Amino acid sequence: MDFRVEEIAPCRKKVTVTVPPERVKTEFDAQFGEINEKVSLPGFRPGKAPRKLLESRFGPHVRDEVKGKLVEAGFRQAVEEKKVAPLGRPTLAPDETVVDPAKAFEFVFEVTTRPEFELPTWKGLEVKVPLVEVTDAEVESGVENLRMQEGTLESTPEPLVAGDVAVVDWQALVDGVEAAREDGAYYRLGRGVLEGILLEGADAALAGGTAGTSVTVRGRAAPDDPRTALAGQEFDVRIEVKEAKRFQPAPLDEAFLKRHDFDDADELRRDVRRRVLRAKERERDRVAEERLTDQLVGQLTIALPAELVEGAVGGWAERKRIDAQSQGTAEEELTRELAGDEAKVRGQVEADLRRHFVLDRIAEAEGLSVAEQELVGAVEQMARESGRSAGEVVQHFQEDPARLSELKTHLLHGKAREALRRAATLVEEAAAPAPAPEPESKTTSKNPKQAK
Repeated sequence: MDFRVEEIAPCRKKVTVTVPPERVKTEFDAQFGEINEKVSLPGFRPGKAPRKLLESRFGPHVRDEVKGKLVEAGFRQAVEEKKVAPLGRPTLAPDETVVDPAKAFEFVFEVTTRPEFELPTWKGLEVKVPLVEVTDAEVESGVENLRMQEGTLESTPEPLVAGDVAVVDWQALVDGVEAAREDGAYYRLGRGVLEGILLEGADAALAGGTAGTSVTVRGRAAPDDPRTALAGQEFDVRIEVKEAKRFQPAPLDEAFLKRHDFDDADELRRDVRRRVLRAKERERDRVAEERLTDQLVGQLTIALPAELVEGAVGGWAERKRIDAQSQGTAEEELTRELAGDEAKVRGQVEADLRRHFVLDRIAEAEGLSVAEQELVGAVEQMARESGRSAGEVVQHFQEDPARLSELKTHLLHGKAREALRRAATLVEEAAAPAPAPEPESKTTSKNPKQAK
């Protein structure tokens, strides 16, 4: 086949394919031969019908089949020979040409392609990262978190403060009309998210309140919120406090230490220190990978076609959910991101796309791939993080094959980011103190009801 490629717009190519007559004839012969073996015509044994009879009976069908096969083969060969790097299926130009077994066949398709750019030198880069150290205060905070996980949530007459839980009845009002409501929901001050709704100013409005306090704040739901009346909308949220609750940490006694398999409090603190250190090291690596990727993107001009951006905006929420589930991101953090304003989302999508293409190129350069067992492991991890069975998560992916493709890309890009970081020099710098990451508990929480 002969290919003529024209760039008609950034990341948009027009490809004219010419199939030589001998290839066209071979395809016709194969199709008629297949039909001859399968059908029975009066007076002829299978495989013995004359070609002219077959052409009169099945000519239009065979021409359509041959045309479809040649078009598919032409697109596949264009990709294999790297004539184009498509981001989706091609768009065939309207063509009334009849395929003739004695002539060359020519067709045209257009396709959106990956941006073309020269990948800058990416090995040996230098990047600043937060200094990794664990303070005694962070260790004590980690111990307190563990005690809280086994603590009790008790009613309090005291005014609400950060970390307390308000038991509330709430209503979502879209243009003054109730669109959703729930009684007895739990809202923990400081989270900023109530039942999947991002709240603006709720913490300040509720702080100091007690049972009977009523406030109205603005809320926003994510575009993919299952409550259709709220999805992607801004609205008023009326909140009435029915009860104030406060966590009382479990006592740091012999029974607590035994449940966590520690001999004494010093051993517990050493274990917490190790866990906080690992969490900080993971965060340092994540920061390094993000900064290195952005450093490369900053050296490039990567044009993004409008249709690609629009498609990516539509699938952005699903990608973020996959990322969050695989990384164990808290639900309220995900909600804040998904419920961001549209302009912010679009800007983030464009930045993500540019990082996507840079990481693709690194993966290609290093010959990286994702094995089947790695996909299985990722699904099992997501199931553990979300509290669902592996079967439920598998079904979620089976319902839409694009989701599995997203997960595979996520894993591949993770390997590319790791390769980028391992090839770089990390320079630690002192950073402003940050809240200590919560260490993982060896036991599950026994709270009567988790704050949402």
